[in-house]
Amino acid sequence: MDLNAAVIGCGNIAKYHFSGLEKAGARIKWVCDLDPAVSAPWAEKCKAQATKDYHELLADPEVDLVNVTTISAAHRAICTDAIKAGKHVICEKTLAENAEDSLAIVEAAEASDKNFYTSYMKRFIPAVEKAKEILPSLGRIFNAHVRAYQGWGQPWKDPAPTSWFYTPPDGPSIIRKKYGGGILVCGGSHLLDLSNFLVGRPERLCGSMFVPEGKDYDMYAGALMETEAGSAIHFDSWAHALGRTVGFLNDSWDEVVEINAEYGRLVILSCSWTDITTKSSLLVHHDGKTGQTTTHSFAPCSPFDRAMAFFCENIRNGTQGTQSKRTGYEVDKLIASIKQSATAGASVDIAW
Repeated sequence: MDLNAAVIGCGNIAKYHFSGLEKAGARIKWVCDLDPAVSAPWAEKCKAQATKDYHELLADPEVDLVNVTTISAAHRAICTDAIKAGKHVICEKTLAENAEDSLAIVEAAEASDKNFYTSYMKRFIPAVEKAKEILPSLGRIFNAHVRAYQGWGQPWKDPAPTSWFYTPPDGPSIIRKKYGGGILVCGGSHLLDLSNFLVGRPERLCGSMFVPEGKDYDMYAGALMETEAGSAIHFDSWAHALGRTVGFLNDSWDEVVEINAEYGRLVILSCSWTDITTKSSLLVHHDGKTGQTTTHSFAPCSPFDRAMAFFCENIRNGTQGTQSKRTGYEVDKLIASIKQSATAGASVDIAW
């Protein structure tokens, strides 16, 4: 089955989606951006039609798949309109700026016979896929330590008015406008998804956050979570100012998933998403039955390309595949629960 695709939102991260769609064999028929100067190069490269109004491409019966890479605040309207138009949808994370909008999107998707994916592409890092393969042999999971530490410096210290981190008196900051918040949504969301994917969905949590005075974004967010199976998950996301000595590659990026179980341990060490063509992630497996420790290394590859290949293959086959339509909502619900707990200063039960 040939796939005709449309990409809505052509800035920043969209280049990874264009690459993935191209390598998955999809034809880009439309590109859409509010700024024609941003969409024009992609229209030329892909020999696609360009528009500022996404409704125009939704009206094209030849469009099978809509890829959404706009700011999260626009996702609910675009995704639900695309679903109503009978299109398959791939949406960049986070799915929405709040759990209520996310739920509305996935409920519309579940009522449709079309595929719907939130592009949490770190599920497709080879080290993560290998960990998922090994996990059943480890028995009961006792606990996991999941962290995303990214070197942001100290952006809240007197940022220039043009900085992403400047919060004007009438708000919002650019980072808040574009992403809906700070490190929790920008970096922590991916690790929350990996936690759900590898360990299981939490039933309750106790969260904490640090928001600099006078700012509208968080620099730290963490939680102690417990799954239905009784596994404890310690989650941290931190925009740190410790320099380049942090992380297993000494490049300020320290993104780790450690899972401790009855018959062994897995440790995933992930490289920065902007370095996917030059750096690779590692998986360290300690087998408690044999006492052997094996380090699995992989050649650098793009998890964006691998994710898009998975999405497009399932669309062609007429199946949703192993990724639930609710994936994006489940992360946004955890984000909302961490915020709720941090604000209240008390643990919360998560009502899924």
